[in-house]
Amino acid sequence: MWRSIGARAKGVAHAADGSPCQDAFAYAPLGPDLTAISVADGAGSAPFSKMGAEIAVDRAVRYLRNVSDLVNADTAVWPHAVRCAFDAARGSIADHARTQGRAAPEFATTLQVVLLGHDACCYGRVGDGGGVGRVGGALVPLVPAPENGYANETRFLTSLDAEPEIFFRADRVSDCAVFTDGIQHLAMQLAQWKPHDPFFAPLFDFLRTSDDTTSAQDSLSQLLGADRFDCRTDDDRALVISVWTGDAA
Repeated sequence: MWRSIGARAKGVAHAADGSPCQDAFAYAPLGPDLTAISVADGAGSAPFSKMGAEIAVDRAVRYLRNVSDLVNADTAVWPHAVRCAFDAARGSIADHARTQGRAAPEFATTLQVVLLGHDACCYGRVGDGGGVGRVGGALVPLVPAPENGYANETRFLTSLDAEPEIFFRADRVSDCAVFTDGIQHLAMQLAQWKPHDPFFAPLFDFLRTSDDTTSAQDSLSQLLGADRFDCRTDDDRALVISVWTGDAA
């Protein structure tokens, strides 16, 4: 009953120097009422961060798919399952780095992992980025503002202090969005860390009324690459949105 799409776009800074988009995302249904979402932002200073981000999101979602019977049966295990998804992603990066004769920090990336149910939501984060959900008709942040010490400074999955923040909400959720920090200037009122409803509401409405998710995903890709984003940030950007299409919240 969840309908999801995702997209990413290269920031103008990377377009100018010819480097690839270093953001990544993945999502997968785990059952009729549950879906998994993962979003990552590779570190611009790490030579293989694009690969690190892609490995992280793929492995986190794959782990949650492997334990789908368990998480569908009991929301009490969600925080532990999300934490284990981070461990699995970190282990996959370490294994890949080892086979390539590289150090794991060369694949540095942030990571966000979400278990999204209709009656509960569990969000985990290492680094920056954010997520919002519609609860009781109002958009609310699923996570506090990132605690960055300086601009463009954050923690990474391969860091020694990479313990994830985990947040669980026992609320009925009807819409959800998870995004990297390249979208924050448009998506959030940063001083209050409040979702910007005029940004999210049209996206949720569009996806809910769309009959073709492939076309909707193409439209989201075009939106993220539009001038309105390039004028506000030169960073890469990734966004996954999910809407509930079953009974009313």
